[in-house]
Amino acid sequence: MTAARVLITRDPASASALAVLLRERGYEPCASPLLEAQLPSDVESLRELLAEATGPSGPTWLCVTSATTVAALAAVAPTPQWGAALDAARRPSARHRTEAGGPALRVAAVGEATVRALREYGVGVDFVPARVSSAAGMLAEWPEEHPGASGAPVRALVPVSALASDALVSGLRERGYDVVRITAYDTVPVPADRPLRAPGAGTATIPEAPEEWGADAARAACASGELAAVVVTAPSRADALLEGMTPAAATAWIAIGEPTARALRARGVDPMTSAQPTPAALADAVSRALGEPDTSAPERDDHTEPATTTPATTRPATTQRFR
Repeated sequence: MTAARVLITRDPASASALAVLLRERGYEPCASPLLEAQLPSDVESLRELLAEATGPSGPTWLCVTSATTVAALAAVAPTPQWGAALDAARRPSARHRTEAGGPALRVAAVGEATVRALREYGVGVDFVPARVSSAAGMLAEWPEEHPGASGAPVRALVPVSALASDALVSGLRERGYDVVRITAYDTVPVPADRPLRAPGAGTATIPEAPEEWGADAARAACASGELAAVVVTAPSRADALLEGMTPAAATAWIAIGEPTARALRARGVDPMTSAQPTPAALADAVSRALGEPDTSAPERDDHTEPATTTPATTRPATTQRFR
């Protein structure tokens, strides 16, 4: 009997962890990135943001919402040691400290994949939401209620995708932060002219990576009913996959989070929403959507992409992590 085929809307390297879990459950995974990230044509603003974070003049948060943003910072950095320089600003040294003696810079990351990407370059993280890996999740658990209570303005540097919502920016501004939003990367159809890769990306040394499909093949398979399920990992990928195409009614759709689920509903698809943006939670959602028994191990702490949850699949909250 042929295994049920599941399409993951990511590049094969990024899809490999989920692909392993799907194979363990008897599915046949394949991957189609559809879109790629690339540096904007003008990167001077991003360079200036990195310089400010490395040498802050006052209390500052650097808010990092994806591993791709880390790749963009690395691409424009003036030296390979940029991560060490950035991490030094987090330490209460003679050069980088507030009047109260604490570090001038703190780093917030949206989830564990972003934490790992920062650590690849030696950058520590001071805050990561414990429950939901998204802008809304960051705001819900944000550790400062009254920024600048001592009188000093608090900066929030937010390098993001050109397609990112203003949820985090608006939320921090409402709380009194001096927020700077900068486009770190654009999202374009594959192949990008100047593709960005997250740290460790590449399929040559990843035997678990699934077969890669081109965008046309992925769309054709969605329309024909060849796919048992599709895992959609971003609203932009939902739009790229479904533009001008009517999907087969029998295909199950899994959204990595509520923003992606909304994008799918706008295209006439009613998806199941993953409890968390992790390989384990996404594999659970595939099993539930296809009516298979859930035989997974307990969920591992290996966040991938920002997302929000829906009540039907949300797991119990854990303790906030504020390092």
